[in-house]
Amino acid sequence: MKLTGAPKLVVWAEKIRQDRLKVWQETSPEIFKAIEPLVNLQTSADWWISYKDKGLEVVCTHLLEGKRQRPATGPRRK
Repeated sequence: MKLTGAPKLVVWAEKIRQDRLKVWQETSPEIFKAIEPLVNLQTSADWWISYKDKGLEVVCTHLLEGKRQRPATGPRRK
């Protein structure tokens, strides 16, 4: 699926997505197979960039809870 977002972010996110899919599949093939349909629904470049360093367990938890937004990265500044 084609990613959406700013052109430069899409290019970066495509590389991230390719890497993450490979890592997740190699790390836990059975879990990845079960979660793959939900992962493939993520077409936002921003989503892939936000999850670039996350393990499959974190992604599974967020997707299965219906939390498809970015993960928390720390306290927000005002």
